[in-house]
Order: sequence, then structure tokens, then C-alpha cells
Amino acid sequence: MGLFTKDIKTMNDLFVHQLQDIYYAEKQLVKALPTMAKRAADPELKQGFLTHLDETNTHVTRLEQVFQMHGAEVKAVSCPAIDGIIE
Repeated sequence: MGLFTKDIKTMNDLFVHQLQDIYYAEKQLVKALPTMAKRAADPELKQGFLTHLDETNTHVTRLEQVFQMHGAEVKAVSCPAIDGIIE
């Protein structure tokens, strides 16, 4: 039995799973932030969302590089926490 799921048996498995979890969260934010910016009435809040979107796109690119450097498939696993935050 693994630490959190049956697929996690080693520290490497845990590392890759965490990358996949973070990747999912960042990709969900890339989808959600434009809508949040569009709905923001305050100009500073709108700009904050757009700035965060630029930073998040950079995070996605860096995560994809880490996957490649590690020799792992670029893949996301569902993260209920970010889904709840976005909702």
C-alpha cells in the first residue's frame, strides 16, 4: 500500500504525484483567472488577477520543464483543494 494512493510506493512516486497535483492546480488557475479578471469591478483587483495569470503561465512552463528533466510524463492529477478554492 502506498502513502496516499495505491500507485505511490516510493519517494520518486510521491515526487511525481506532487508534480502532477501542482500541475493540475496551475492549469486550473490558467483557466479561471481570465474569468475572475473579467468579473472584477475594481481595476487594481483586475490587474492583480492578470498579473497572477502571467506568473501562473510561467509556473506551468517550469513544471513542464521539471517533468521533462525528471523523465516523467507531463500529466495532471485531480486536486479537489484547488477546485474548491476556484469554485
